[in-house]
Amino acid sequence: MNANSLKRLLAGALLALALPHVCADEEHDLITTLQSGAAIPQKCAACQRLRVVGTANAVPALAALLGEERTSHAARYALEAMPCPEAGAALRQALERASGPVLLGLVDSVGWRRDSAAVPLLVPLLSREDATLASAAASALGKMDDPGAVEALVNTEQREAPAPVRAAALDALLSVAERSLAAGDARRATTVSDGLQRGSGTLPTHLRTAVWRSVARSRADARIQLVTRALVDADPAMRQAARQLVRELDDLPTIRACLDRWDALAEDSQLAVLDAARNMGAEALPTVRKASQSPQPTVRVAAWQMLGELGSAADIAALGTAAASGEAAERAAARNALTRLHGDGVRQALLEQVNRAAPPEKAELLRALGDRNDAAAAGVLVQNARGGPEPVRLAALESLRKLAMPDTLAPLLELAAESKSTAEREPVMRALFAICQTARDKDQTTREIVASMAHLPAGGRRNVLPLLSELATPAAWEAALAATHDADPELVRESVRVLSTWPNATPAPRLLELARADTDPTLRSLALRGGIEVAGQEPDLAKRLALLQQAKAAARSPEETKQTLGQIGQIPTAQALEAALAEVGDPALAHEAALAAMAIAEKLAEQQPQLAAEAAAKVLAQCKVPDIVRRAWTLRGKAADAGPFLRDWLVSGPYRQTGVTGATAVFASAFAPETAGAAVSWKPAPRADMIDLMGIFPGQENCVAYLKTEVIAPEECDAALLLGSDDGVKAWLNGAVVHNNNVDRGAVVDQDMAPIRLKKGANELLLKITQGGGGWATCARVVDSNGQPIPGLKTRAPQ
Repeated sequence: MNANSLKRLLAGALLALALPHVCADEEHDLITTLQSGAAIPQKCAACQRLRVVGTANAVPALAALLGEERTSHAARYALEAMPCPEAGAALRQALERASGPVLLGLVDSVGWRRDSAAVPLLVPLLSREDATLASAAASALGKMDDPGAVEALVNTEQREAPAPVRAAALDALLSVAERSLAAGDARRATTVSDGLQRGSGTLPTHLRTAVWRSVARSRADARIQLVTRALVDADPAMRQAARQLVRELDDLPTIRACLDRWDALAEDSQLAVLDAARNMGAEALPTVRKASQSPQPTVRVAAWQMLGELGSAADIAALGTAAASGEAAERAAARNALTRLHGDGVRQALLEQVNRAAPPEKAELLRALGDRNDAAAAGVLVQNARGGPEPVRLAALESLRKLAMPDTLAPLLELAAESKSTAEREPVMRALFAICQTARDKDQTTREIVASMAHLPAGGRRNVLPLLSELATPAAWEAALAATHDADPELVRESVRVLSTWPNATPAPRLLELARADTDPTLRSLALRGGIEVAGQEPDLAKRLALLQQAKAAARSPEETKQTLGQIGQIPTAQALEAALAEVGDPALAHEAALAAMAIAEKLAEQQPQLAAEAAAKVLAQCKVPDIVRRAWTLRGKAADAGPFLRDWLVSGPYRQTGVTGATAVFASAFAPETAGAAVSWKPAPRADMIDLMGIFPGQENCVAYLKTEVIAPEECDAALLLGSDDGVKAWLNGAVVHNNNVDRGAVVDQDMAPIRLKKGANELLLKITQGGGGWATCARVVDSNGQPIPGLKTRAPQ
């Protein structure tokens, strides 16, 4: 032990030795406070502390306060917690002398202490005319494990006492019975319950059911009769109590008795008994099977569910019928039971029932084989997948898909090759794809498929060819590539479709080679689109761009070129950016080329800002689509001198709508300035770069204001409207909305940009600025598409 540890240990020991003296000194001071002329709050505080540190030495001082109503509660609070017998004696002595509220409190305290010595003092109080006091005495007696207390409570419950007193006595007896049962004292619980039962006939429902429950739990000799009667009782509350109890108690004699009276039970009671019988095993089977034929759907569902746990081979036929023809909930329960059913002979019986069942039931049993993961049943499933009614065939194929057994690959390949239609082939292919997806040895699976294809005609090979793209092994690639050279044109087209879904870029060169051919236009188009798709999976960016450049050269329509541009836009290199920008000037391709260029430039902006800015400038010069223009404007960055602010405004407002609060909420409301023909009052706004609307309309919130000016352009031109606002802003130019940003924010210069087209002469600009609370302002300026001031541009406030 190191020195520090030794010091801590010694310090702890010294503290432990000193603590009793410290507490004794504190207790002495607290007792002195109680015996002094201190104010009532001080004495009450001392009582609270004595509850923690007080001993028998403090009892006389606390007892002296019990008779005074202002201090009685605090003194009782302290004495209740003291384990010494002197504290209990003090409370009992005070109880003999007290009256009124003090007496009521003392009754509660002796009950809280479970002081059996106080029983003789409490029993007479049960007969007092004061129902509150008598009820408190009953509650206190119910906390005591004393025969005299129980007897007094039973007598009180049975005599003609006031209803509140009887109810309190009954609650107390219930507490005694529950405690006795929990402690294993069945004799006392039975004694109490007998007393309860004799006087429970006139009780309210909730108390009567509580009494019944207590009696049924404690009286094993009467439990069967009580439970079986209550389960058919006309009173729903009693039936509910019985159902709850039969579920809680693992009492086989009672459950057996309920099963014997099965036919007399109502639906809800039958469900409870079935639930309780779950642990009885095979003994409950006759009743469960009987329940499965009930006229009540809920009972049948419960029975089918239980058969999944308790059933045997003998239940397979019934479960198959229910799964095929029952109501929806029954079908689900029966299917689940068929999946879970286990035991001697179940599997063999299931296979035998498949052979003799009618088609609907057979389909359900075949489905169950897959859900049971019964790999040994693969032969039966394949046999049923080869023919017969469609539901049977589809169920067998679905189970084969779930099992995904390599042994079923060959017969399924035959089925796929023989399929006459897409609808017939699809379920077979789903099963084959599952086998390919889960195959541990994909090379071996590929060899089996390729070997099978070698013996098939072209039509059969077409059917199974898609499996090769799922495997994507070198052998699969060779087989698919060979198919592109086949003499059968349909097989070649299918091979192109398969290669177009390949999980890597391996097929891209062959597909692009086919795309450059002049033979079959349909094949050429398929190959080009497929080549573009798989080229996008090439991890080497330079190689990917080279492939896409080949595809772009092979394209014969704008739509095909647009597809290549979409893939080029995913390559974050300067070379890809150059390729995209090369097409921006073509009106047929400008949109897609600009999108591709922006996507690349945004990825390059951090490392190559100048290159990204130059690309943005080229896009801005060619593309006028607002969303792309905004992206390019942001990417290019702001010019050093973005031009003067618009300073000549008329203002109107504030406008608000009753019940609408918040800047974003009021944004949606349309007021007079944006309504054609409406009368609007305008006034000049103080000239400034940032228009302070809060200064114009002080103290306003949850509203909007409108600003209007005229922009005089020397010539028709493209331009950009730069805006800052607190809060949201909406802009119209010559009556058309050019910008819309519903936000709650502070104003910053040039927060928003909107591309606009100015006509020569006067252009009316209208702004709507929302206000939630706090600041309220806006600023605006108009520049050319390069961010520079427009020579000769002027503004003026409209008349």
